[in-house]
Amino acid sequence: MTTPKSLYAPIATANFVLLAFAIFCLAIALAIAWMLGITLFFPDGRLAGHLVERSDIIRAHIDYLMMAQFLFIFFLLFRQYAINPPIWLVAACSFGAFFNPLAFLIRGLSAKPDAVAAALVEPHFPLQAAISFTLTTVGFLGSTLLVGRAAWQSIAARTD
Repeated sequence: MTTPKSLYAPIATANFVLLAFAIFCLAIALAIAWMLGITLFFPDGRLAGHLVERSDIIRAHIDYLMMAQFLFIFFLLFRQYAINPPIWLVAACSFGAFFNPLAFLIRGLSAKPDAVAAALVEPHFPLQAAISFTLTTVGFLGSTLLVGRAAWQSIAARTD
């Protein structure tokens, strides 16, 4: 069966980057799932010895799944409404989608400090969190506004 070429418009470069990062985040989530599954069935194995905090690894897995989902959804919405998003917006979404869950992954794989230093925040977390949370918020909120405006214009065009 052949598909008419006019049915599928070419993918804009920025939108292709969004799709690539969605696939990348999903691949990381699946790798983490395999790691969690293997360490569940082989708790005394070499791989299990690298997991310091299993709950943080689970958080990273869930967060990567959510970020991949958001990136896939925005890719499809941009394609549906023929939006060519600005590259800075795609970069913000992609950077945040990768680095937000990475903080949990680092926490789950890093040795915990002694009891005296445990009350302090881990040194990498505040800066990484501030940058990635801000970029994720700007990227996803900006994407939402672009899609919302396009949907509004589409509705307005049909009523005219």
